[in-house]
Amino acid sequence: MRKTTFTGLAAACMMLAACQSDAYKIRGECDILENGDTIFVTNDFSTGKPIAHGIVKDGKFTVEGNIDSPTLCIAYSKTGNVNTTFFVEPGTVKLSLGDMPSKTKVGGTPMNEKWQTIMDSTLVIGLEMNRIGEQLYQSPQDLSPEEKSATIARMEILQAKFASFIKRYAEKNITNHFGMFMLLYFQDVMQPEEILSLVSRMPSELQKNPDIQTLTAELKRKTAVGVGGTLPEFTMNDINGHKVNLREEIAKSKLNLIDFWASWCGPCRAEMPNVVALYNKYKSLGFNVIGISLDDNKDKWEAAVKNLGMKWMQLSDLQGWHNSIAVAMGVNSIPHTVVVDSQGKILAVGLRGEKLEEFIGNSLNK
Repeated sequence: MRKTTFTGLAAACMMLAACQSDAYKIRGECDILENGDTIFVTNDFSTGKPIAHGIVKDGKFTVEGNIDSPTLCIAYSKTGNVNTTFFVEPGTVKLSLGDMPSKTKVGGTPMNEKWQTIMDSTLVIGLEMNRIGEQLYQSPQDLSPEEKSATIARMEILQAKFASFIKRYAEKNITNHFGMFMLLYFQDVMQPEEILSLVSRMPSELQKNPDIQTLTAELKRKTAVGVGGTLPEFTMNDINGHKVNLREEIAKSKLNLIDFWASWCGPCRAEMPNVVALYNKYKSLGFNVIGISLDDNKDKWEAAVKNLGMKWMQLSDLQGWHNSIAVAMGVNSIPHTVVVDSQGKILAVGLRGEKLEEFIGNSLNK
């Protein structure tokens, strides 16, 4: 489950392609709303506070205003039937709004034409990933172990295909502001090393962008705690309120799995039986698991630990996504795994399912 973050969106809103203040006009079509319904436009992805609006008449609406630079926005209706991301930028923006991505089109201006290219190219992949995700995470009990493994493998193939397209499109636009937007918006799709390489190819004026510099600093910190790096010193309370030094704890076992999860995370709960089986299979060989919960409710955390049969140590500061270990390790989606040896050396990151078991088995049997 991916962290809902608006940092990249806000950065894109503020820092994309500076240009002279100019007028924009949004010409929209939306035949799923009634006469008099309102289409709201917002660039505040957290509150949805509108910056403009238009009234639907005979399936059409118009919104006009002035904008200093291209701004990523959402057009939405209070009924929830419409929710579309697009750019407000100087010129005439064309929107054809439907109740699903395949029925929605944006265009008319340079940013929106490129944005629609991305949407068209990834639509089929996205729909298939959603279908598999529902099957895998909402009703895992309906799948046999073999079917579950095949489904996870299919999801990984689709994720790799999506990431490959995003990287290619970012490379194609890396010398312009849209390329900068790609890095900010899709930073969770690409590996830190890939993004840093692309940043190095950007024009110097784009590299000096404050949001790119912030992103670069974060990624360099993240790569420092990647494979080959060393786990920093952390202290956090366990589920009973006792302080635990993470480095001291991992020193007790030959191999440790640090498992970032949360009680509210569907994919985490679906994956947990695999982690339980892994723990039971290899604990006698010096393998240990340490759970880092991104919960903010102690009761729900405790209940999930009990219900999911998690017999290993659990740590949390009950700060949700602001969990200090998760922040320091650059964790922005869960479940997320980090395998370390007894000295804190990071051996693997992000492994799950069969790949994780294979790595643990091979490492312990050396």
